[in-house]
Amino acid sequence: MTAHHGHAAELWRPPAPPYRPGWLVGLRIALGLSGDLLDTLPSDCYSRDVVSVPIGRRRVFIVNHPDLIRRIMVEEVDLYPKSDLMVAALEPLLGQGVLISAGDTWSRHRAMLAPAFEQLRLGQMFPAMQSAVVACVERLAESDPEQVVDLEACLSHVTADIMMRTLFSEPIEGDDAHRVFSAFLRFQRRAPQFNLRVVLASDPERPDPMPAEAVEDARVVRSLMADLLHDRRQRLGRGEVFFDFAQALMDARDADGRSLTAAELVDELAVFFLAGHETTASSLAWTMFMLSQQPHTLERLRSEIHRELGGRAFAFQDVRSLGLVRNVFREGLRLYPPAAFLTRRATRAGTLGGYAMPAGSFIVISPWLVHRQERFWPHADRFDPSRFDREESQQPGTFIPFGLGPRVCIGAGIAQLEASLILTELLRRFSFVPVAPADVHPVSRVTIRPAHGIPVRI
Repeated sequence: MTAHHGHAAELWRPPAPPYRPGWLVGLRIALGLSGDLLDTLPSDCYSRDVVSVPIGRRRVFIVNHPDLIRRIMVEEVDLYPKSDLMVAALEPLLGQGVLISAGDTWSRHRAMLAPAFEQLRLGQMFPAMQSAVVACVERLAESDPEQVVDLEACLSHVTADIMMRTLFSEPIEGDDAHRVFSAFLRFQRRAPQFNLRVVLASDPERPDPMPAEAVEDARVVRSLMADLLHDRRQRLGRGEVFFDFAQALMDARDADGRSLTAAELVDELAVFFLAGHETTASSLAWTMFMLSQQPHTLERLRSEIHRELGGRAFAFQDVRSLGLVRNVFREGLRLYPPAAFLTRRATRAGTLGGYAMPAGSFIVISPWLVHRQERFWPHADRFDPSRFDREESQQPGTFIPFGLGPRVCIGAGIAQLEASLILTELLRRFSFVPVAPADVHPVSRVTIRPAHGIPVRI
């Protein structure tokens, strides 16, 4: 896949924990030196098909082989619903939204969402994306170049603005939109984090209650979204017309002609806001950080933009001609997939990669691990966008930043378009210079985040 590099020594290794043998990881956990899940993955997790974690209240299996991943996420998807821990952490915010629901509820909602997405083609959403990015460029142009800002917070603001404009035709500057954004950020900080200690101590029969503050943040987000919907109904009553995602969802009908209830509408809008702004912002922050450390690639990217666009703005059809922009973002998704861990629960006993798997087993599919396996990705932990020049060499199930199978992220196309637009318009005008690049390292939260942000001067 890597056409022009002889060996890994020439390629740069972006921030990631070192590979450690299991005994050393165990020792570090025992001494309290290792808080984050990425830091507690022993080196054999990066090479074996299945890793069984033999301690805790229930069996935990980390599944790394694409054939087994396809079995769980594509072929036998009904036997492996989302894990109870993931559902418990997100239910106060997302209710029965498609991200965490199962069975008939999931099937009905997914079937109603697909036409809403069809109807709201990417080309129609593009002007709303563009206006949010223009507003971001204007904000950055006025900022003080000496001031240190957090790159991720800056990107989170523009992706949240894009989501508000595509969902509700309302920019983030509106009071309601800004309150939704703030409550979302608080919820993400307070929601229980997925770490090994929590998994091993958890009891599927008696899930731990959510922290009261996180429940309150979720309530605030949901009530603000309900207010925005109430406002929409009043404006429709006055004869106003809307072409946005909220409207497409309000108009959606199931096979029996029924629409989504008020609560179900809030569920799905909350899913899209969470999935659409946080994940894209996180991937973009890592991509831009890596480019800041690789000036040669950044220079090539800028010359591609200049060659293809000259001085004009990024237009919808440009996403196809900016190959390096697209590949750099894909490499960002590969090295720092927004959701590091996708968790499932086995509803019945079986075997998995030669292991006997009891019913109730906790299954971890980790894009972070799969994307960093040398057998699927030469120089797997190195930054090399050229590996995406020849896509046919990728084995299905080895590149899963958006998941796989029927539950694959419905907004993957939006994320790729949004990322290409933001990278193009920001990097052609500004340089984002990290203040302390050596201090940037990843931790696993709701998404893979820089532990202390990425402080930059613009």
